[in-house]
Amino acid sequence: MQEDIPPQVGSTNGLTALPQAEEAEWRRIEQAYREIQRRDERAEVRAWKAERKTALAWLLMLAMLGWNIWLHLDHRKVQAVVQVVQVDEQRRVVQLGIPQDVLAYQPSDSLWMDMLGQWVRSLRWRDDEESKQVTRLQWAWVYRHTCGQARRLLQAVEDSEQPFKASKKLVSVKLESITKTAVPEGYQVLWSETSTAKGNPTVQTTQWSGTFGVGRVRLDTLTEAMDNRLGLCVTMFDMSPVAGGPLAGPTTTIRSPDAQAN
Repeated sequence: MQEDIPPQVGSTNGLTALPQAEEAEWRRIEQAYREIQRRDERAEVRAWKAERKTALAWLLMLAMLGWNIWLHLDHRKVQAVVQVVQVDEQRRVVQLGIPQDVLAYQPSDSLWMDMLGQWVRSLRWRDDEESKQVTRLQWAWVYRHTCGQARRLLQAVEDSEQPFKASKKLVSVKLESITKTAVPEGYQVLWSETSTAKGNPTVQTTQWSGTFGVGRVRLDTLTEAMDNRLGLCVTMFDMSPVAGGPLAGPTTTIRSPDAQAN
């Protein structure tokens, strides 16, 4: 009687292919694993490249945004220069020297006097225009030609007199004289104010005197440069009616903080 012999690995009873099949299967699994790793690595590389491209794109956008902001802010600034010229006998314009910074140029007394005359007229003039557009333009000019402590004093004058409110009072200004002073260095302006009101034919004239300190201010925008080409400004002022002169109502004295301290 033949005994049953259990199958042996590597025997010839039909199971000899089992180890080879397992080895081939493991090779396929290993190849599949390597393929998965390769694909994962490529996916990681692609993701890293995509993240780097995104970061570079954001960085480029931020750089362009910063550049545009800088251009927007920088184009509003101006570099004002002065070129001295002379007209020769043939009426040709000849440049003298090289252009210099506007603050390095020393204005003549006539330029200071012209500025102060316009400053006084723009500040003290009153009309009956309801919209007050002209008055606003005049005061904007005055503010661009005022700097330092005088600017705060000018704001106080505006708050006190309310020049932009509708008023029936009309005031015209006539300059009498502008004199340069040595101590303190500045200018003294004398002018007369003629005032009247609607419905009241009475005309009153008041003599005024003002002492002004002057200085320079750097121009930051094109609007300021076009309206104040040399950067001239009033640094302090002290204005009051002349004692003994005809007055139109209560007297008004405007003094700078420096004058009050003295």
